[in-house]
Amino acid sequence: MGVDALIPGKEEIYRALELISSWGEYHPSPLLFAPGLAQHLGIGAVLIKDESKRFGFGGVKALGAPYGLKQQLLDLGLVPGSADCTRFTAVAATDGNHGLALAWAATKFNCRARIYVGKDVNAGRVQRIRDNGAEIVVINGTYDDAVIAAENAARDPDVLLITDTDYHGGIKVTRDIMAGYAVMGIECARQLADTRQWPSHVFLQCGVGGMAAGCVLGLWHESGRKPDVITVEATEAACVKQSLAAGVPVSVSGQLLTRMVGLSCGRPSLPAFDTLKTVARGSVAIDDTTALTAQTALTRGVGGDGPLDCWDTGIAGLAGLWHVAQNPALRVGYGLDHNSTVLVVNSEGPMPAHYARPAELLSTDAMTGQHPRPQLQSLEEPAQNSTS
Repeated sequence: MGVDALIPGKEEIYRALELISSWGEYHPSPLLFAPGLAQHLGIGAVLIKDESKRFGFGGVKALGAPYGLKQQLLDLGLVPGSADCTRFTAVAATDGNHGLALAWAATKFNCRARIYVGKDVNAGRVQRIRDNGAEIVVINGTYDDAVIAAENAARDPDVLLITDTDYHGGIKVTRDIMAGYAVMGIECARQLADTRQWPSHVFLQCGVGGMAAGCVLGLWHESGRKPDVITVEATEAACVKQSLAAGVPVSVSGQLLTRMVGLSCGRPSLPAFDTLKTVARGSVAIDDTTALTAQTALTRGVGGDGPLDCWDTGIAGLAGLWHVAQNPALRVGYGLDHNSTVLVVNSEGPMPAHYARPAELLSTDAMTGQHPRPQLQSLEEPAQNSTS
């Protein structure tokens, strides 16, 4: 299947880019070069698309929910942010970042927000969403149960479902949200072109797969080159891995508990799965120990690199690379060697300290800036700023 057969399509993606780039808060996120990490892992280069400061909320999800909500309001003939928008409540399920982005978007566009969460979602993430103006509804179940609750709530004509998860296909707002995520991929393709590099491997974390699929579509449409993707998930919630093996979306059972909380999903989104099955050369599932080890190392800096502003979900793609690169059999299986150029996405920055549990503060100095350290070099910066 070629890129033109996938959804959202090229026209939808570039429409999202045009609108999102018109917002005053918009700036392309940086593409960072991590030579110390590459040397540590025995590969040629590691490029990190760093979403840690996107729109001041520290996460790629801020590209999806705001664009999805704005498109829903426009489809109703409304001017987003006008007084007419106050009658509407935007609803969604979340493990954290999508709900936070929707709470911000609802305030921006003069709506209310109601966010559904499973019973095991991190309390700090929930409070942060609440503090950004959203009503919280806790469901006695998992993320997947929260998705169903949000869908049921949207039967009310004054409720707008802003979901990045579509289990059956055909939900327009999910396509719009993926188009928003594709903006990151377009940015990345342009940054790669400026440096005349193209990744041999792309490690992308997956919950339901929407962020990963959106990134892929942006990269592919902008560059004209099909990325070679390795999906990364938590071992307790590897629904994309199992679905790719089966050839169709399947559900995984259990509590889906992992410290990579944004990946606590039991079934992939159908449009995301259709994209990922076209580009995935493989899938890996990592445990929490691997994720914590990688996160701890990267927040401190590896091999002379500066610290990376990352958090428990945002680190997952990097942790997947960390896992594969240090496993001889997997290195051979995925063709990872000293000539490889690997692209990863740091999909979220650290949670503000007052929302984080003490055990989650892995490197307080790196996160608060109290002790300055060398910074990872952006590929847009002059070479003399490198810390390598």
